[in-house]
Amino acid sequence: MRIWTKAVAMSLLGYFTVAIASAQTKSATGDQPGKTLAPRFDSARFLKDHDKNSDGKLSKDELPAAAQKDFDRLDVNKDGFISQEELQKHAEMMSQQRPELVEIFFYTIDIPEEPATTQELQAAYDQLRKLDKNHDGKIDEGEVKALREQRKKERLDSIFTALDQNKDGKISKDEARGLWADNFAQLDKNGDGALDRQEIEAACAAEHSRNHKGQGQPDIKK
Repeated sequence: MRIWTKAVAMSLLGYFTVAIASAQTKSATGDQPGKTLAPRFDSARFLKDHDKNSDGKLSKDELPAAAQKDFDRLDVNKDGFISQEELQKHAEMMSQQRPELVEIFFYTIDIPEEPATTQELQAAYDQLRKLDKNHDGKIDEGEVKALREQRKKERLDSIFTALDQNKDGKISKDEARGLWADNFAQLDKNGDGALDRQEIEAACAAEHSRNHKGQGQPDIKK
């Protein structure tokens, strides 16, 4: 998740063409005095740097060109100006949103602290080309859905390959390992003493939902 968090931060800074306050930031584990991490958006500094008439707020023409197109969205109270509070709230809202995939790509190029290798970039490129099944140079919803279903099937297949010793299409209590064994009774919804494909799929979906909400549950697929 480090690259995801940093990509969000860097996209914010780029969006506002920020005069960066090289302030210290909080890590996921709390404050770390003396350690400077990624720069963060400073609404007070941004306002000071762009408030040409020093009236304590920003008109549309005072915003950087890249941000002017979103003026109406930034101007929450619709008074025709952007306040420091509105700037800060917008920055906080953006920090909670998933960055666009292309932003993560640019992060791996621009910020080489954890650089993507040319091999990794080539592998990503190859996968995108494979996704374009009809070779029209575009990726449509149907192609994305097909890949999603294919990957889901592959994940389920890998679980059964690893655990279904007798190849009967089910995972018995004796065959279960790790968290599958620890949570067996809970996952065996029909109480037949085995986990079928539907029950495994439901468990994976529930785990994905918990992780997506940031609850930090262990990966039950292990």
